[in-house]
Amino acid sequence: MPHLSIINEIIGFNVENTAEWRRQKAQQFPDDERNLKAAEALDRLAQEISQLEGSEIHRQIDELNNLLIEGDGFSVYERLNEDVSAELRSIGFHGSYSGLEFLEWYRDNFESLLRDHINNDDSSIEAPDLDEQIEDDPAVKAAKQAYEEARAKAYVEARKRL
Repeated sequence: MPHLSIINEIIGFNVENTAEWRRQKAQQFPDDERNLKAAEALDRLAQEISQLEGSEIHRQIDELNNLLIEGDGFSVYERLNEDVSAELRSIGFHGSYSGLEFLEWYRDNFESLLRDHINNDDSSIEAPDLDEQIEDDPAVKAAKQAYEEARAKAYVEARKRL
């Protein structure tokens, strides 16, 4: 699957299509104001999502996407697309999201589906190296640096007492 900008080309496209579908439903059922309100909510959502291009949440989603590009993740994309469609259809009827909230939901759902896929014996995607992830975590790196600095300082103080 080609690498796409997840936010604008996949998620944004789905949100815009669902908004258009809601406008059609508003014409089909003019007495039900919920469809038009849902279309407006989806338009706002699409705009908020597009403003998050390049953000931390976008980077996190992009990382998940890159794992599947390298592997056999068609079934994950298929299931994710079904989940996104169902969630978008509920907007304006059973809840709403800000752009960030929706992308967090998307990331969490994507991660869960990917984890299930990786844990499946048939998957060709290798599970990420947890030790490497931990070592690369900024908090772990900062803690190691603080430890080394405190240790060096304590060593200097101990040498002075000799």
